[in-house]
Amino acid sequence: MTQNLNTPIIGIDRGASFTDFAVVDSDGLREISSIEKRDSYERLITKYQTRHIVFSGSANGMPASMKNTITIIAEIDAIGFGGAALAACNECVVVSMGTGSAIVHFSDNTAEHLGGSGVGGGTIKGLSALICGLDNPSQVEALALKGNASKLNLTISDLGYEQISFLGADMTASNFAAIKSKKVEDQAAAILNLVGETVGIIASVCARSVNCRDHIVMVGKVAENRFIRQVLILVGKLYRTTFIFPENPGYATVYGAAVKYRYDMNKKANIE
Repeated sequence: MTQNLNTPIIGIDRGASFTDFAVVDSDGLREISSIEKRDSYERLITKYQTRHIVFSGSANGMPASMKNTITIIAEIDAIGFGGAALAACNECVVVSMGTGSAIVHFSDNTAEHLGGSGVGGGTIKGLSALICGLDNPSQVEALALKGNASKLNLTISDLGYEQISFLGADMTASNFAAIKSKKVEDQAAAILNLVGETVGIIASVCARSVNCRDHIVMVGKVAENRFIRQVLILVGKLYRTTFIFPENPGYATVYGAAVKYRYDMNKKANIE
């Protein structure tokens, strides 16, 4: 991807749960931050003096004065360009695990939406609050790493099989179908296992459909979760797919918005 535009670019990604902010130059990410409030744009923008401001996500409620000064980048493009840039891939399937999950195929500087799921970080937050009485993702992650998801899930071995097709005895046959423990760490593990397996399987099927099974790039804040990563690696072994975990995955979309903007500017300059 060409990156001749050296002027710093301010990127803003407004999601359902967080607003991500990044300053991007020709060397990559210069500064990143994330806030839970969805209304702090003017404070962030005044910190830098540049006319290159890009935005991805919901523009609902944005002041008209701001809309006239920014470039809106389609979220699918931002996800594709961001995941590919972070993983240094020319072609890949990018899975954005935010509040929900979106799956994008990136190839030839073009992003195509393959599908997704409502299962994601919002699912973890909601189920953890309902089942575990917790709403802190870091705490849920720490507990899950000490827990055993099979204490709440029905496994292949529970059905009396050593394996079914390529699924081993310890694989999930049904989530939350065999409650053998009420320990909070086992509950946390079962919740994260459900989310990781669901997204990982859908991503693997999508990647195989576009013949890109060895480059599934995981981005979004949920992709930083260590338990989720363990589950995805296991799913990859079963489905013969490879999951890639780049640095700063939580800022892929806001980074991608700036990279896409830079790409478009260079393309326009080359044409002219």
